[in-house]
Amino acid sequence: MDPLTLILIGLGVLILALVAILLFRTNAYPITLDQPDVIELDIVDGQSVAERIGLAVQLRTVSNSDPEKINPIPFEGMRNLVSTLYPEIEQHLHRELVNGHALLYTWRGTDDTLDPVAFTAHQDVVPADEQDGAGWTHPPFSGVVADGYVWGRGTLDCKGTLVCLLEAVDRLLRLGFAPKRTVYLGFGHDEEVSGANGAKEIARALTQRGVKLSFLLDEGGSVVQGSVPGVDVPVGLIGVSEKGHMDLKLKAKVAGGHASTPGETTAIGALSLAIATLENNPFPQDLEMAQFMMSFLGDELPFTQRLALANTWLFGGAVKKRFAAKAASNALTRTTVAPTVIHAGSAVNVLPAEAEALLNIRILPGETSRNVFQRVTDLVGDEALQVLPAHASTLVEDTHVWEPSPISNVDSPQFELLANLVLAAFPGAKVAPFMMNGATDARYYTGICDNVYRFSPFFLSEEDVKTVHGVNERLSIENAGRAVAFYQELIAQVSALPAHANAEVEEEIVEDSAVEEVAIRRMRESLPTRPLKTTEPPVDVETLEAEPFEPLPDDDTPLEVKPLPKD
Repeated sequence: MDPLTLILIGLGVLILALVAILLFRTNAYPITLDQPDVIELDIVDGQSVAERIGLAVQLRTVSNSDPEKINPIPFEGMRNLVSTLYPEIEQHLHRELVNGHALLYTWRGTDDTLDPVAFTAHQDVVPADEQDGAGWTHPPFSGVVADGYVWGRGTLDCKGTLVCLLEAVDRLLRLGFAPKRTVYLGFGHDEEVSGANGAKEIARALTQRGVKLSFLLDEGGSVVQGSVPGVDVPVGLIGVSEKGHMDLKLKAKVAGGHASTPGETTAIGALSLAIATLENNPFPQDLEMAQFMMSFLGDELPFTQRLALANTWLFGGAVKKRFAAKAASNALTRTTVAPTVIHAGSAVNVLPAEAEALLNIRILPGETSRNVFQRVTDLVGDEALQVLPAHASTLVEDTHVWEPSPISNVDSPQFELLANLVLAAFPGAKVAPFMMNGATDARYYTGICDNVYRFSPFFLSEEDVKTVHGVNERLSIENAGRAVAFYQELIAQVSALPAHANAEVEEEIVEDSAVEEVAIRRMRESLPTRPLKTTEPPVDVETLEAEPFEPLPDDDTPLEVKPLPKD
């Protein structure tokens, strides 16, 4: 046999081996969750729940990073509203006021040997533009129930969650339900400005008492459709981690003067170049979290996407390009740096001696605030420009700096219970863990709980999601009723989890959480979905890079940026 033939045979064997490896890894990539039976949820009057959410919305519980600037009256109103609407909770749960306005309720369980569980939400909201022409269909603090929704600031973030939790506990109390595990309800009052005086203090109090939680659920992801690339069915996104956070200040300082005789370097020019340098040198991408999340949705992905995600050792460049093409997916794969505020100059003919910009940075797990600070300094710091913590003289002193939260266990009975309930309560949906780009109060509890999850049981459209912190924030009456029923079932199940996960867990949960007196209704119709894509034929490697991944547009004139300092 001539050498050429031997070479061709060898190449053929290598190609076949490569294809076999690719197909094997692709086939093994999806993580398949067993589809539970459609659950029979309690019948809840969503209209009445929406009306009570509306009452909470009317209280302008706007938080402030300076506790002295918080108006205490709306928060006192919240406490009075809860006492008035839920006398059963006031009677059977122990209420504590923590650090001025935060609330901690304790529902004592029947078995003190079992670790407690906790459900959290926050009372505070961000401000809303109330001027005429701001675009609100109904005033942001009216709490109006109309057109199938309750409208106003906080309906989604997160008074809707808070009220639905209270409704669920109240209903269970009226049914005579007694949890085995102690149940805590923690409602901070400053989540929107870091949670340092609310949830942090609640967590500190529990820590000092030696409490170790078995499970904690906070606000977070929801059931959404169209937000996960390549997946057409609704997806219940359960937050298992969240990015860290820091704000940095860029301060350019040069000699000022008259605008008619500018020097070689100006404060605004140095600041602008620094910002452009950061934008043109983004943090490196890391696909680990994206691969982890998408593996739960592998069965729904087109073959080419599944092939690429399962074999990033070969197609990593194409996968990174695809995720970088959209802001939301890009943020899933890297630490992000966003310039948000600039201060410079006071007159058109005067060169300012100083110019400042604030950077909002969200830190990917695996990075640290110190590493991020060092990288930014190496990129842009020089004799004309300083990189400084935005809110204190050092990173250690800055309360607005925190590290990425640990990734909660997805192999635990607690996650399995939550995921199965989402699948059962939202027919036709899938479930996937994900990392939250924003911050929640949940991060403060990770020191006393290994199973911290972030999920709000709402089915939201992309339009609904955009109203959070925006105009026309609203929650549907259907979502309000379903959320109460969901929380009711979840509290019953998770509070009955046995001490140790074993083969009998599922059987014990069913036996202990069944509440015979509950009137229940089977949700027979699946959630609306877009038409599924037709099955795609396998494609060769050459087509893979071109078709499924949308490259970023090339810049014909690349921006010149500062070089990295030489070692």
